[in-house]
Amino acid sequence: MKHPVQKLAYDPASHSLYLAVGERIQNCDGVTGDLISEWIPHSSDNVIADLQEPKNKKAKIEDNKRNVFRTLSCSPDGKYVVGSTDEEKSLVVLNADLTIVNIRKFPKRPSAIDITSDSTTILLGDKFGDVYAVPIRDVTYVPTAGLSKISEVSESESGGELDPILGHVSMLVDLLVAEDQNRVRHIISSDRDEHIRVTKYPESFLIERFCLGHEQYVSQLLIPSWCPNILISGGGDDFLAHWDWTTGELLEKVDIHSILYPESDKNESEAQEVEEVAISGIWQVPELQLVLAYDETAKLLLVFKLHKEQRKLEYLNEFSISILDVAVTGDSGKIWLSTDANNNDDQLIQKFIISDKGEV
Repeated sequence: MKHPVQKLAYDPASHSLYLAVGERIQNCDGVTGDLISEWIPHSSDNVIADLQEPKNKKAKIEDNKRNVFRTLSCSPDGKYVVGSTDEEKSLVVLNADLTIVNIRKFPKRPSAIDITSDSTTILLGDKFGDVYAVPIRDVTYVPTAGLSKISEVSESESGGELDPILGHVSMLVDLLVAEDQNRVRHIISSDRDEHIRVTKYPESFLIERFCLGHEQYVSQLLIPSWCPNILISGGGDDFLAHWDWTTGELLEKVDIHSILYPESDKNESEAQEVEEVAISGIWQVPELQLVLAYDETAKLLLVFKLHKEQRKLEYLNEFSISILDVAVTGDSGKIWLSTDANNNDDQLIQKFIISDKGEV
C-alpha cells in the first residue's frame, strides 16, 4: 500500500504543488501532478541528525515511529516551503527547489504554523499551548564530508533558545496571522478548550479580545482573502461559526449537523454518538468566493458561498469523499485533493474543477 499524502501546499506563482508523504516532501507540477523533485531526510543528501542519540536506539524505534509531517505551507513570496514533524518535533524550512534552509527542534510537538505576509517569520504553536516566532532563516544548513547535517552554530548566530511569545492553557490546535483595517498585525489562535484568542503581534502580551461562542474544541480557522475582517471557525460543534474577528462579534452559527446527518435530525431520539461533527479542514476558493469544510466523521466535503456584503455563509453543495487535505490553485476553481490510501492506491491525489455554484 502506498503511503497517503497527508498534507498539500500550493504556490500559485510557480504553479508548484508540494506534498508531504510520510517523512518526505515532494515537489510536483501543479498542472499535471508529475513529480519534479523530492526531499528525503536521513538520505545521503539530506539528514535530520541527532548526534547525541545512540544509533542503536534510533534503529530500534525506526520501524515503529515515522517522522511524518503534520503541517505544510508555502511562504507568501513563494521562496520557501515550511513544515513541522511529529516524532522529531522539528520545524523544517526548505527552499522552493527543496534544498534545505534550516531545521529547528522544539521541546513539544508542533501542532500549527503560519507565515507572516513578508515571509520573514514563522509563527508556530505546539501541543503544550505555546506559540513561538521563528525567523525563517535562523539556522544555516551546510553539507560536510558528503553528508548533510545541521551546522553547529552558536546561540548568538542562531538566535539562541526561543521563548514563547504567548501561551494557552490547553493544546493549541490552529493559528493565523491577520491584519486589521489599520494594518496592525494579530495572532488568532484556538485550542482544545473552545477558546479563540485575538492577540496583538509582536506585542503578544496584549490580548485584544476573545471570540466566544464555541462549546467544543476549535480545530480549524480561516480568514477569507476577500473578507479580511471575517473569521470562519469549526471543530467539534454542530456548526461553523462566522465572526467579525476585529470586534469579536459572532455574526452567525451555520448549522452543519443537519447537513451531515439529515435523517437523525428528523428523529432526535435515534441520534447516536457516531453522528458527531469533526471538522478537520476549512479552505477557501478566493476567485469564486467559496469556503470548503470537511467533516472526517461523515466524510463529507461541504461547499459554502461567503457573501461579502450580506456577511452570510450560504450552503451550496456536498460531496461524499474521504480526503486528508485540499490545495486550491487559484485558477478557475481548480483544486487538488489528497485522498485516503485505503480507498484507491492508484489515485492518492486527484484534481477537480469546482464551479461558482459549488458543483464539480
